[in-house]
Amino acid sequence: MFSTDTQPLVYHELFVPETKDPQSLLQNLLDIGLFSSYMLYEGDGQTRIAGNTLASIAVSTDTVTLDYLGEIESRSLAEPLGTRIVGDPLQQVEKMLASLPIENWTAYGYVGFDMARFYSSYSKAIEQPLLYFSIPETELQITDKGIRIKSVKSLTKIIEALAIESPLRNYTATPPTLDFADREDYQTKVSEMVEAIQAGHLHKAIIARSVKVKGQMDLLGTYRLGTESNNSARSYCFQFDDVSAVGFSPEILMTVDADRFAITNPLAGTRPRSENLERDEQLNRELFTDAKEVKEHALSIWLAQDEITSLCVPETVRVFDFMEVKQYRCVQHLSSRVGGELQPDKTLWDALKVLFPGITVSGINKRSALEWIDRLETEPRGLYAGGIGWIDSRGTADLAIAIRSAYQYGDTIHFNAGAGIVAESVPENEYVESVNKMNTMLTNLVLKSE
Repeated sequence: MFSTDTQPLVYHELFVPETKDPQSLLQNLLDIGLFSSYMLYEGDGQTRIAGNTLASIAVSTDTVTLDYLGEIESRSLAEPLGTRIVGDPLQQVEKMLASLPIENWTAYGYVGFDMARFYSSYSKAIEQPLLYFSIPETELQITDKGIRIKSVKSLTKIIEALAIESPLRNYTATPPTLDFADREDYQTKVSEMVEAIQAGHLHKAIIARSVKVKGQMDLLGTYRLGTESNNSARSYCFQFDDVSAVGFSPEILMTVDADRFAITNPLAGTRPRSENLERDEQLNRELFTDAKEVKEHALSIWLAQDEITSLCVPETVRVFDFMEVKQYRCVQHLSSRVGGELQPDKTLWDALKVLFPGITVSGINKRSALEWIDRLETEPRGLYAGGIGWIDSRGTADLAIAIRSAYQYGDTIHFNAGAGIVAESVPENEYVESVNKMNTMLTNLVLKSE
């Protein structure tokens, strides 16, 4: 697309040895009009804020589109006279991003669950992009040592924004009133799923519920309240065109570091939390004594190890922190990490294609689980259960599984939550589990005033 003699675009960089509250800083940047589209992504000891779009790439149901400074290239994924998909969208995305004349870029965005339609029998899709990544004009990385600024624009206004001292705003949650009218329908689907598993068609599938609310989410308000009441492995708040989201994910889909070591972190096996300490400890112990929870986790790690082994140098594959309990506000999970060094001919995109969608949001085996998800769930999942985070030109990545989140598409806010169904599942219990998970966001929703 771009001439080989095109002068590469280079970021200006500056390190400021002072700390700043990321939410306050983002609010200042929005208030003074420096940012319109943005992503805040927090975890692993740092917060990243990316603002405005220098280049973007999007995947629809039939096209991959790259936009660089208004110069647009589109590649069809379908046959000219038909609808059969013949292209590999992730491979196309990798090639098109590699063609950009930008040095040392990082792209922020999402891979929606509906991308599974290109690699499986799953067929549903939202109207918005199924995948979207933005390479920002300006990026800030905030740690306890200071703020690293990268921008293709003048750094002066960014530095001025750092000097603004403004308190965090106060927000009041406006949670919607739900009637739980979907209880019977969901439990019927779980029963059907249990019968299929007991008949030997598959081992496990995650069946999800969806709740829609009309209105406009106050992104920073919802994120602010969410951070006060939720801990998470990764949290995020972003707005790209008419797609935005706020979330507090406990689970990592994939990280790839500078040494090409890839890790996935399945969480499977769930119990609610209790305000009563004795009851909370009892629920914690049940994670290790309940056959359903232990089986669900063991199956997930077994498949994760198979997936990682297919990508990595065999002697480097390891399981870390096996069956560790991760506790969050509403629920607690069994957690294990599986990782290995990528084979020399593999990239982060190869890893993503194998690990996506995550085992713990699809099932075992994955192909059969996706068939059942497509059959039983009436709505496309959209971003839910996909990946949100960043990838860069050096081949490193950090993508969280998009759960415990609220998603805005146009004028509608979507909440999703699911439960891992195995042969021992009890439909009533699985519904309660999905309610507990969804409450992570429902109770912290802030709507914009009209």
